[in-house]
This record gives sequence, structure tokens and C-alpha cells, in this order.
Amino acid sequence: MPTDGTFYAPIGYSVWWPLAGAAILVLCLGWFGWIWISTRAEPSAGVPGFIAPRNPETVRGKYVMLINSIEERHGTAAITGRAAHLELSLAVRTFVHEMTGIKTQRMTLAQLREHQLPLVADAVALFYPGEFAAHGGRGGHGENGGEPAVAGSAEAARNVVLSWR
Repeated sequence: MPTDGTFYAPIGYSVWWPLAGAAILVLCLGWFGWIWISTRAEPSAGVPGFIAPRNPETVRGKYVMLINSIEERHGTAAITGRAAHLELSLAVRTFVHEMTGIKTQRMTLAQLREHQLPLVADAVALFYPGEFAAHGGRGGHGENGGEPAVAGSAEAARNVVLSWR
């Protein structure tokens, strides 16, 4: 320190030091943001572990044949109208499960609509009167007081399978 009484102002900082500090702060915040974004759960409704079929046409063909078989067995009186509607419903629901991975086999009509599967929900709604018919008799040809014909229900099921994209 000089002893002659002269006052010297402190040496000023370079403008680069505050800029370097701000840059380090921005980098740290960016790093934390990147970690937070990259590690949070996906908001999609994807099905964990689901692998789409390699050849959807093969799956489609399998279910069309199954629907034709159900209709044919009903036509030969091997199964009742109620059993045919139950099998058609299960076939459509299992087809959707194979194509999407969504477990539709036990969904209610409202749940199918919530999952935005309107074509499937409409077909299942058509099957309901036949599935929940009070009698287990032959029926199923539309003559039993509102029970839908199996042929019409089978056509609705085929429509779901063939129009699936």
C-alpha cells in the first residue's frame, strides 16, 4: 500500500466472468432439464411389450375363417344362436387384442368406446341381445323377439376384421 495518501480504486472485473458464470448456470439447468425429460414415463397409452403381428393379413384371414366357421356351425344347428353370438364376440375381441395388444376380451361396451374402438363397440353392441338372450334354444334367426340373426352378426364381425387398419 502506498504511504503517500493516494487512493487507488479497486481493479474492475472483466465482463467475461459474469458471462462465464451465467453460461455455466444455463448449462447446469439444461442438463437437469434433459435428465428430467429423458427419464420421465411416456404419456402414450402404448402396450408394454406388445409386438404387432408381422403379417396382419394372416391374422385377418384366420379370423375371417373363424367367423365363417361359427356361422356355418350355427347353420348346421351344431351351436345355438346364443353360443354363436358369444363366439363371435370373443372372436372379434381376440382379433383386436392380437392386432393392438389391448386386452379387449373382457371389456364392457363402455370401455370399448373409451378406448376409441367404435367399430368394435358397435359390433359388440349388436351381439349383446343374442349373447344375453334368456333362452339357450336354437333361435338366432331374428324370429325370437328382437334377438339378432347370426348371419347379420357374422357380417358385422367380418366387417370389423376386414376393415381393420
